Amino acid sequence: KKKKKKKTRESEGLASKDQTVSASGQKVVSAVPAKKQEKNEPSQARTYGNGLVVEEIAMGKPNGKRASRGSKISVRYIGKLQKNGKIFDSNVGGPPFKFRLGVGDVIVGWDIGVEGMRVGDKRRLTIPPEMGYGINGAGRKIPPNAWLVFDVELIDVC
Repeated sequence: KKKKKKKTRESEGLASKDQTVSASGQKVVSAVPAKKQEKNEPSQARTYGNGLVVEEIAMGKPNGKRASRGSKISVRYIGKLQKNGKIFDSNVGGPPFKFRLGVGDVIVGWDIGVEGMRVGDKRRLTIPPEMGYGINGAGRKIPPNAWLVFDVELIDVC
């Protein structure tokens, strides 16, 4: 019983220590590692105060170039609706998508969620409507107030 109590106290202490503030100034509510299950299952998840969830799926080279605000990057991605898992966009099998990070070229959830990735890293971004396409949605494929899930792989940083 004493060992159980000690483990419980330690895990509670770790949970409170893992609350941090990201480089972009967003408060991270939780950064507790998730259980490893299968390939492509998240190894670590961070939930921001605004609802954005960033999960590490795979790590690239430890010395790979890092995506930072203002850098031009290339990514491969698959975009799905969280509600039903329906894919609404993907560039897998085509050329990488290139954009400048942190300057509003993409939705806010991407600017925050992709920052800090290294070449070869894969992340899953769960993006609330306020950081995606909001109350208007986008075309016929993304309805209003939709939560979005993107699996993103960083290909290159220029």
